[in-house]
Amino acid sequence: TIQFGDSAVLPELMPDAGRANWGFVFALVAAVAIWLMMSRMLKGFEVRVLGSSPRAGRFAGFGLNRMVFFTFLLSGALAGLAGISEVSGAIGQLQPVISPGYGFTAIIVAFLGRLNPLGIVAAGLVLALTYLGGEAVQSALGISDKVARVFQGMLLFFVLGCDTLIHYRIRLIGVALMKPNAAKLDAAPKLEEAR
Repeated sequence: TIQFGDSAVLPELMPDAGRANWGFVFALVAAVAIWLMMSRMLKGFEVRVLGSSPRAGRFAGFGLNRMVFFTFLLSGALAGLAGISEVSGAIGQLQPVISPGYGFTAIIVAFLGRLNPLGIVAAGLVLALTYLGGEAVQSALGISDKVARVFQGMLLFFVLGCDTLIHYRIRLIGVALMKPNAAKLDAAPKLEEAR
């Protein structure tokens, strides 16, 4: 489409300091509101209980279908807010393709933020640096834009690997671990003879 008029464009926060617009403020307000809902309100407790154990939620009297509808409605509203902030802020017009893969990056952001709305804000800022760094490397050194994606994928892989190693202990069971026990059993008759 044609470029939006001035009344349909989100103004920049600091016109001389960069391209950040009021969509950033909307994202911060939404993250704080979701954090307050999840940590301080009954609706957030219902979401956490039904998300971890639908059976326990049914025993508590929470309606699973209502909660699914509520979470779809809320997440759709937040996605719409993000989309309109992107279109009316950075892009300034309607295009057939708006997102350069933000949905896949959101999965990495959610894991890095540990599914905490405030942690997701911090993780989103870190991943934004990888996007900006990828663009800078692409223009300065002529490297493919896929390098930033590879770095983001490796970051997710290492975070998931660390979580696995933190939550699960690796034990080697075999002949090498059986020998100390066998040595103790061999020493037991000798101790009895010495007494």
